[in-house]
Amino acid sequence: MVNRKLLTVALTLIVAMSTIGCSGISSAAAKADDYKSLFEVSSSKDDDKKDHDKDDDEDEEKDDKDDKDEEDDDEDKDKDDKEDKKDDKEDEDDDDNESAGLSEKEIRKKLGDDMDSAKCGIEDAVYELPAKVSQFEKNGWEIDETNTDEYLDAERLGHVILKNGKKILYLEVQNFDDYTIETKDATVTGVAIQDDYNIQMYLPAGIDSSMEKDDIKDALKDNDIDYDLQDDYSTYYDLFEIKSNDAQIDIGTDKKTEKVNAMQIYAFVNNESDYQGAPEAEVDTLDSEDVDIDYSKPKKISDITDFELDGELYSVGAPVSAFLDNGWELEEGVNTDNQVDAGDKGSAILVKGDMSLRLHVKNDQKSTVDIKDAVTLVVDASDVNFEVWGGFTDGDKISNIKDDLDSDGIEYDNVGKSVTYRKDGVSLYVKEKDGKATGFSLDAIGAK
Repeated sequence: MVNRKLLTVALTLIVAMSTIGCSGISSAAAKADDYKSLFEVSSSKDDDKKDHDKDDDEDEEKDDKDDKDEEDDDEDKDKDDKEDKKDDKEDEDDDDNESAGLSEKEIRKKLGDDMDSAKCGIEDAVYELPAKVSQFEKNGWEIDETNTDEYLDAERLGHVILKNGKKILYLEVQNFDDYTIETKDATVTGVAIQDDYNIQMYLPAGIDSSMEKDDIKDALKDNDIDYDLQDDYSTYYDLFEIKSNDAQIDIGTDKKTEKVNAMQIYAFVNNESDYQGAPEAEVDTLDSEDVDIDYSKPKKISDITDFELDGELYSVGAPVSAFLDNGWELEEGVNTDNQVDAGDKGSAILVKGDMSLRLHVKNDQKSTVDIKDAVTLVVDASDVNFEVWGGFTDGDKISNIKDDLDSDGIEYDNVGKSVTYRKDGVSLYVKEKDGKATGFSLDAIGAK
């Protein structure tokens, strides 16, 4: 079960942290050879016996053929039954998610009070997760192709950004197949909103995005729904966390106004096979080529984009190869792309001993590049030897880091026991464990 939480940056990094699948996995189709009998009557003194044996052979071959035809018929029937069952399920899903033009009263009636179902209302429609992107499109939402990756690698989680006028809706999608698909064909497992885009979202038990903190408490109490309220989760908002066997709901409320500023619901998928079978994508992958990257290794940490890892200096914008040259290794798997298409983004996991890095990268070239030639946008490091802007290093007490930031007049945000501070659109998140700094996340997506 995946545990997801609203981060300090709320949902604005959903696009940033999405990954793209650049090459499909071809699955070879099994081909059965036609059965051919090797038995032949070699000789016989009696022609009648030979003819009789021949007739018997022909009868046996006919019987074998009839048996094979019956097996084929059974296989075809099983296949038809399976396809009919899948079609019926898709029809049921469509029925559950085609309720548009509904009044608030109708939406609340459809949602009911059951938090175990991953149902939500968006504007004038009701959706039950898992769903399909097309079900949102039927209700007037359009895919923001600029901020949504075209392809999704095998067994990957990604995101779709939907637009409807000035309103923006975030979808979490998953590819449960073992090959690359178009992102629009992935299964929708999560829906999220921010108050910036004035979207009305409804949840079971009478909860909606126009409520305030106390209203949500009352609704949960009235319906005997267990929840976890984290008042110290962030400097700017409190977090309601509601879990059931099939879904998780997170609701962020502003500390000052106590109004909802973010809301999201996720479905837990137990039977992944029910959501397999999406069309395999035909990815036009260009040949990777060597590229010239405008990057110079910093001589010291002089800006928030500079950092030191295991004794080596880097800056955001460094190619993945800069880390590989210093002993880091790519961890192959579904979380590391092999290559990144022109203008797209990707991700890579690097390891060095017990240390690990998660990189979010981009390709600004006009052709596909190998992952080692993509440049970094986000560096997320765990359990590493590091130094970041401000002179903070691994092992420093978080309380001392906050004191130093206060002394320097730098505003920061508490995220749990960790701390985030910003400069020129770049955010630096220092991770905490047992009161000390153990890693960091440097995000330059919004750099000025």
